[in-house]
Amino acid sequence: LGLWKGLGPNIARNAIINAAELASYDQIKVSLLATGLFHDNVVTHLLAGLGAGFFAVCVGSPVDVVKSRVMGDSSGKYAGVLDCFIKTARNDGLLAFYNGFMPNFARLGSWNVAMFLMLEQMKMLLAPKS
Repeated sequence: LGLWKGLGPNIARNAIINAAELASYDQIKVSLLATGLFHDNVVTHLLAGLGAGFFAVCVGSPVDVVKSRVMGDSSGKYAGVLDCFIKTARNDGLLAFYNGFMPNFARLGSWNVAMFLMLEQMKMLLAPKS
């Protein structure tokens, strides 16, 4: 396995986090605009990006923790992904799935702010004027 160890959990983690980011950003943005307190501007995009990053970390952290444990398992402690989920929950508790939450949020939150701010600015710049 060597080089390919942890490929499955890594793909699952990326798919889950990307789906959470994309779906939550639009939902948060629409919800902010619906309050009437926000307009379609940089502040709204920044808040929606932070919210999307937070949601992505909440949803993706369990998979991220399992991915890291499976990939770093040189002693054969885990028989696979499901075994790692079960052993982590049983031995370390459910909060273990959120180890490293704040650094992960700092990384994903700032990434989402940058990505979605850029996306929105490009949409405004390139959208046909009517």
